[in-house]
Amino acid sequence: MFKKIYNIFIINFIFLIAFTTLVFSQTIKKIEVNGNERIPRETILMFADVDKIKDVDTNVINSILKKLYKTNYFENVSIEYDEGILKINVLELPIVEKITYNGIKADKIKEEITKDLKLKSRSSFSKTILLEDNEMILNKLRDMGYYFATIESFTEDSDDNKVNIINEINLGEKAKISKISFIGDKIFKDRKLRNIIISEEYKFWKIVSGKKYLNENLILYDQRLLKNFYLNQGYYDVKINSSFAKSVDKDKFELIYNIDANKKIFFDNISIILPDDFVLKNYEKLNTLFVELKGEPYSINSVNEILNLIDEITLNEEFKSINATVDENIISDKINITFLINESEKYFVEKINILGNNITRENVIRNQLEIDEGDPFNEILQKKSENNIKSLNFFRNVKTTVADGNNYNSKIINIEIEEKPTGEISAGAGFGTSG
Repeated sequence: MFKKIYNIFIINFIFLIAFTTLVFSQTIKKIEVNGNERIPRETILMFADVDKIKDVDTNVINSILKKLYKTNYFENVSIEYDEGILKINVLELPIVEKITYNGIKADKIKEEITKDLKLKSRSSFSKTILLEDNEMILNKLRDMGYYFATIESFTEDSDDNKVNIINEINLGEKAKISKISFIGDKIFKDRKLRNIIISEEYKFWKIVSGKKYLNENLILYDQRLLKNFYLNQGYYDVKINSSFAKSVDKDKFELIYNIDANKKIFFDNISIILPDDFVLKNYEKLNTLFVELKGEPYSINSVNEILNLIDEITLNEEFKSINATVDENIISDKINITFLINESEKYFVEKINILGNNITRENVIRNQLEIDEGDPFNEILQKKSENNIKSLNFFRNVKTTVADGNNYNSKIINIEIEEKPTGEISAGAGFGTSG
């Protein structure tokens, strides 16, 4: 008995699903657009992407709503569907007629704070976008040192669904850096560290610049400069723990950097491990550099210099591309470094396209190539090929671009040339006679 009831339930449930699908997935016979005054019907249909829609269900309706709201042209959108007729009802957002910025006299400041705003004259008005624009204005003013700036916006309704925006901006006093201090295990004196960073202390007799006012982006840049300085003085594990501004007066701040230099580290043994098929002799100059660095304070610039030199030697001498990793091992106050070199995945030249040669025969250009279709791709040879073509002096401009090929390990080289006028070539290739 239970099994029979269960089977009946399943059959009814399947019928219900099928019936629901029929109800909510129907063919569109006609589309109506209502409420639009400024935006043409065809534009709204294009935004809604209805030309791809054949049947209507809940997902389709939600998709139309999302697409129309995403345009930021409508305050309200609703969709109705009845007996094959799809009705799109819209209420357009007002148009911004005029935007006023009161409280700023300097045109340079006004230009800077308004150049990237979304709301402009003739754009659709949105309260959300207005708030985003105001936040952007305040951030830019803070970058200029106006940390106490405020903004209050008002709207005035105009005729024909238009609106004027009035922004009342109070710049306040600039937030001056009265003092810059360094605390913690900093090793170096404050005077030395002040010369490393960009921010400066405000002094009334000095030339006024943006460096003397609080600027969050500048402070973050200062932190990077300080870290790089310590990394190049042997302090491998330096920590710039924090930086903060302490108010000392109504418009004056003390800028404080908290530094923990940690132990000074010195280079010890430096070595390089190459693939078996690489020629060791090509890398002999590195061994001289390794000997010179032993016993010297650790320097991140020296490590980067070695990596660049390895890359340069490999490309020029081995004609290969590599991946270089650095294995660092600290023992007491010494650091042992091993540069592990692995040949990166090989790419092959699938095709070389010559574009723009209307006069010059293609074989004349291809004769200058150091690399050919089917060869392993190599940046150095690609660049040499470009320089060879330029040296012909037939072309006003030569540009090479590299694109991914049809296979995962192939590249397509496109060589675009701009030929010189015939007279200009003749002038460049002329010769003299005597007699």
